[in-house]
Amino acid sequence: MVLYWGVRSLRDLYLPDLPGTWQRQHPDFCFIPVLSDPLPEDRWPGRTGLVHQSVMTDFPDLSGYQVYACGGPAMIDSARRDFTAQCRLPTEEFFADSFTYAVQAQTLA
Repeated sequence: MVLYWGVRSLRDLYLPDLPGTWQRQHPDFCFIPVLSDPLPEDRWPGRTGLVHQSVMTDFPDLSGYQVYACGGPAMIDSARRDFTAQCRLPTEEFFADSFTYAVQAQTLA
């Protein structure tokens, strides 16, 4: 299992030690954080850019995999489109939890 975790900057990577612990405890688990917009003070030596593009770089052929994605609607839509069109992921092997927001009802006074 490979966990790609995309955030904007280092401060957005919450509980950063937890996936590292999983990686040490489970030899078949790999954790790859990806920062889309690292701050200069982050001095980030790791992956940058869009998280799904990092997946595509590492796995140009997803035909034998399943993808479980969660995030904003635009990220989910881009990942689904690119993984299926460019990386041969079968559409039925893409599972997602899109973070959508409910509109709060206004109360009339």
